[in-house]
Amino acid sequence: MYILPRKDRLKIVTERCQQMAVLLKGLRSRANADDDARIADLLEAVDEEMSEFRQTRAPSITDIDANGPQEGCELGVWDRQDELDMESSDLLDEDLHINDRTRATGFVGRNSEVQWLRAVALAQSERTHEEASGVFWRRGSYAPGIGNEQVSSFTFWSDSESVESNFLVAPFELPPLEVAERLLGCYMSKVHDSFPILPRKTFEDQFRKYFTAFQNGNAPNLSPKWQAILNIVFAIGAKYSHLSKASWRADERDHIIYQARARAFGLNDSTLTGHPDVPQIQSLGLLAFYWLSVGQVSRAWVIIGLALRFAYTLGLHVRNEDPSATASKRETLIRTWWSLYSLERTLSIVTGRPSMIVESSCSVPLPIPVTEEQISEEVEATYRSRKGSSGLVSMSHGWSNGTVDPPSTPVGLGTTEANSGSFFRAEVQLSVITQSILTSLYSASAMTKSSGENQHEMTQLGQRLDYWVLALPKELNFQDAVSKTRKTFARERMLLGYQLCSARILLGRPCLNTRKQASREANEASFARRMSSSCIEAAKTVVDFLPDEPNAHFIYDQGPWWCIIHHLMQAVSVFLLGLSDPSCTSQDSASLMLYTKKVTWWLQSMHDPWLSELTMLL
Repeated sequence: MYILPRKDRLKIVTERCQQMAVLLKGLRSRANADDDARIADLLEAVDEEMSEFRQTRAPSITDIDANGPQEGCELGVWDRQDELDMESSDLLDEDLHINDRTRATGFVGRNSEVQWLRAVALAQSERTHEEASGVFWRRGSYAPGIGNEQVSSFTFWSDSESVESNFLVAPFELPPLEVAERLLGCYMSKVHDSFPILPRKTFEDQFRKYFTAFQNGNAPNLSPKWQAILNIVFAIGAKYSHLSKASWRADERDHIIYQARARAFGLNDSTLTGHPDVPQIQSLGLLAFYWLSVGQVSRAWVIIGLALRFAYTLGLHVRNEDPSATASKRETLIRTWWSLYSLERTLSIVTGRPSMIVESSCSVPLPIPVTEEQISEEVEATYRSRKGSSGLVSMSHGWSNGTVDPPSTPVGLGTTEANSGSFFRAEVQLSVITQSILTSLYSASAMTKSSGENQHEMTQLGQRLDYWVLALPKELNFQDAVSKTRKTFARERMLLGYQLCSARILLGRPCLNTRKQASREANEASFARRMSSSCIEAAKTVVDFLPDEPNAHFIYDQGPWWCIIHHLMQAVSVFLLGLSDPSCTSQDSASLMLYTKKVTWWLQSMHDPWLSELTMLL
């Protein structure tokens, strides 16, 4: 049972008083002279008390403006933002069953940039209404779920588009060997290091063995699940080839054909009725990744949940002490789990939906920071024996609840060599910290905490991000002045940089509320200004990664191409929140406008067809 915080109960009582006052005003015309006088006296007393309440109200830390007291802010704007922003827990204020589009969009939580865009539009609408009517804002004037206020009106994802093919698909057909090798190469070079759900060498050996036998006319009968994995790898590679405008790319619909073949092999009735195995988990994880890359985030969310359920069933979430398993097999299972974990974390941020992973129940070690070729029994034993090498999940739980203090020295990679393994390990560590941010600041339980508790947790979470940066190998740190000038690991630095900026945006977003804070204590106002400033600066850094001249090839070659729209729109949403009330922020409006325009130019330069609707929205 969830108990409403005192401030929420107070708001409900206040709204009821306002509603009764309206009712009494309506009754005055039908009352006799004596009753009319009594009603007038009562309404006058109510107006005085409400006026005093509005002036003396003491909101919580997350109301704090990024820039402290400003004379230009209206109390109506202040209280309206209290309703629209981060002050109430997630709630459903519209009918998601009304049509296909709303069902396709589904529930969108408040840590999603889609809700942030909606909040900006609703704030502007309410501001316009107040200026026109000249009355103090009442919740009754906010009518959620009507017309363009539907969340589905603000989404820029392609969930409402069908994924069913309108043509026959031959599941057993394969592309020519040259095309197949290029598609596999795209996947391995642009996806695998960030999402090592497959054992690279093993899969590439199987691929070459199969195609060699196929060309010789004696192709073996392969597992349908392996064929599903192969086709979804082709689908991801094909999607990338179109985005990057590769000269060898095929028909525009080829990635749709490949994913249809994959689904024919690996997503049918037996998927739900049969017992899971690792190939099935891998194929589902890859399908979720593919759907994220084409903007089908709700479908990706459902499929990653199914993959994680299957992973739980096979115990991938706990430490594997099977004496018959080799070090390579154990590490493959570990990387499969953390690939699913990291992808679900991204989808949780994109959709605003809670994670299904209970971290306190997980004892799986972090991935070893070495390349796949270097994995051996000796290497595994060396890293697993190190103190703190596998305890990050349990430590994150303690830090997020304030039960332990952060270490005085970084716990993590330290002086580890920069390679694909240490890159993925750093990515996983940052995903764990990001989940702590989501749990601490955006879950329903966060609404019951005091402002002091929220401030303490935000401070600790910020320190954890700082420790994570300090623990990075220099070659992977985009903030390191020397490393920034080197081409080696440039892509890895950018990928980690985008993920770090997203975490900092989520951490500071609750303080990015453009409202008057005249009644705030000085230390609380100062803290909120720092956090909101950090949020906006992180959004600017996201855009600063991009050259001034739009070049789609650059972002697809160097950036997180499968979710780059999420990162850019997260940044834009922050800029629009800062611009929504210029009188209440110290950020330069002209600068924020330039950053917003730069993102728009970049979106227009990209080649993804479904982005056309997004650029129209901006």
